[in-house]
Amino acid sequence: MDFRLTDEQTLLRNSARDFLNREWPTAELRRMLDAGDGAAAADAFWSKIVELGWPGLLVGEEYEGLGLDNFDLAVLMEEAGRRLTPGGLLSSGVLAALALQRLGSAAAKQAYLPKIAEGEIRATLGIYQPGSGWTLMLLDPPAGGVVTKRYVPDAAGADLILCANRTGGNTVELTAAEDAAVANLGSMDVTRPLFEIACRADGAEKVGEGTVGDLQAVIDQATIALAAEMVGGAADLLDQTVAYIKQRKQFGRSVATFQAVQHKAADMLIDLEKARTAVYYAAAAADEQPENLGRAASMAKAAANAAYVEAAKKAIQLHGGIGFTWEQDLHLYLKRAKSCEYAFGDTNWHLDRLAHGLGI
Repeated sequence: MDFRLTDEQTLLRNSARDFLNREWPTAELRRMLDAGDGAAAADAFWSKIVELGWPGLLVGEEYEGLGLDNFDLAVLMEEAGRRLTPGGLLSSGVLAALALQRLGSAAAKQAYLPKIAEGEIRATLGIYQPGSGWTLMLLDPPAGGVVTKRYVPDAAGADLILCANRTGGNTVELTAAEDAAVANLGSMDVTRPLFEIACRADGAEKVGEGTVGDLQAVIDQATIALAAEMVGGAADLLDQTVAYIKQRKQFGRSVATFQAVQHKAADMLIDLEKARTAVYYAAAAADEQPENLGRAASMAKAAANAAYVEAAKKAIQLHGGIGFTWEQDLHLYLKRAKSCEYAFGDTNWHLDRLAHGLGI
């Protein structure tokens, strides 16, 4: 595998960074958060990325998408993570789009994928039932009546809510929820709300069918995308911290000359590069070695969890007292890091998965 970016991927990274620095600075996010309207932030960002075609990055060209691959997505998500972009891209352009492409019927793909790619609708995917944790094999087949799904991202603003249900054995059915009751579960990061939805199982529109393995592959690809975003957040924290310690003076000299400070910044860099390498490998495996997708996704998420959370903690520590203040942006990154840490499985869950894969 070659992890070097192609000319096209370098252009994608640079253009995304320029766009996000210009159109989605942290000051814009803070303005909306100060107004107490995280939903407005998500709506504003969504309208901006629709013009660039980002919701259709993974959607095939036959469905009006860009038809790019998982490595391209990782490059884009890393830049998105630098700027603390709100939800929508991950839930609609990744989770829902992948679910439809892998499990959707021909009619459902034709009906929904072009609208997702063009940003005409926002979609999301409900997977986990209460008590299932992050393990798909613990999902119970729906017994009629009401089906409840937890940890559904961006459900309140979604035009299409897809639900994945076990129907017995290894079969997964994909349905479109109608008149779903949506309840906000609360989140440390208000720009990434999670919801519980309750919808009728009987009479729901069936939009596709597949195996548990198909659904897990969708989750693994989304996990890699999230891990790439976490790498971007950790990278921006390192940049902010290095810039600060260079100009901060104590005892008549820059604190960046103190060995203890230098070592903490070096630790941040090491964790970041380990996580970035794991993410790039996972994205490449998703495109070139699907048989290694699960292992690669868990390696990437475990590494990204450690890198992002530790980067946020060390950044606050190295900023000193000012790092704890509302005026600094560091607390926004810490909230995002902790929120992302548990999405699609925390570190212990992924370490257990890797250990089981080793036969221990």
